[in-house]
Amino acid sequence: MSDLAAVDTTYDRFAHDPAYVAANRAFVERLPLASVKRILDLACGTGAVGQLMLAAAPEAGLYGIDLDPVQIGLAADNYTRLGYAVGRIDGPSGTLPAQRGRRVDLAVGSATDLPFAAGSFDCAMIANAIHLIDDKAALAASISRVLEPGGLFAFSSGFYAGCWPPVTQQVYYEWLKEATAWIARHSAERVAAGEAPIRRVRGKSQLSPVAYGNRWLTPDEWRQLLSEQGFDVIDLNERAVMFNHHSLASVGAYSGLAEAQLSGYPVEVASQALAETAVLALDSAGVTEVQHNWIEICARRRAM
Repeated sequence: MSDLAAVDTTYDRFAHDPAYVAANRAFVERLPLASVKRILDLACGTGAVGQLMLAAAPEAGLYGIDLDPVQIGLAADNYTRLGYAVGRIDGPSGTLPAQRGRRVDLAVGSATDLPFAAGSFDCAMIANAIHLIDDKAALAASISRVLEPGGLFAFSSGFYAGCWPPVTQQVYYEWLKEATAWIARHSAERVAAGEAPIRRVRGKSQLSPVAYGNRWLTPDEWRQLLSEQGFDVIDLNERAVMFNHHSLASVGAYSGLAEAQLSGYPVEVASQALAETAVLALDSAGVTEVQHNWIEICARRRAM
């Protein structure tokens, strides 16, 4: 698109946002990781939280799994720069190597289809992605299977019942309005220049129905679900995270959020629209930052 600047649509930009990094570091600091040796990082993204986990578990190695090969590639680069031995697992599940020591292995795959033997890990983690999984009970059961008795299951999420104070809802509503208007203006400019308009194709997004069709659970519902799948919750925390326009622009540029929020538009256009209008959304609501609550849970697998 000749009239649009290139925008980084990967998760890497938001992964380095100071507010996001601080929230993830605080989450990991609550976890009892000192004696952990085998970490499973589901929906691992670029490895931003996995790196913090490894720093807190000095004897551990890590398996990272993500559906997006682009994120897996970025994770491989990031871990390599940190000095870890990195392996890419591209074959069928039967070829998974036995992990040895302080290394990172990465694979493109689904968090709901785990190709590991029972008791393969002593810690499993999902950072800010569990809300995208429809059957959370089945996910917890699958994680319970691959954890040894006493193993930890930890996750954080910015999307649960209670995550948005009223002013947050207003800001996000204004953000979508501003981003949609931004796209309309650029589409009109294209038409005026004799180019094709920016078209929206409804029903194309796979992320939008998942992100907003799944019911967000309350903290008590999370506690009950985990108990039913063989876990005892040992820590449940709700954290207020403050995002300014830089934070919103960073996450808005991420293709996953852009596809969910502005489904049907070309992802590059949606990403840039959200990145460019984050500050306008805050201005419209009369605030300079917005509170987004996160839930953080650490549970231990019961011995059967």
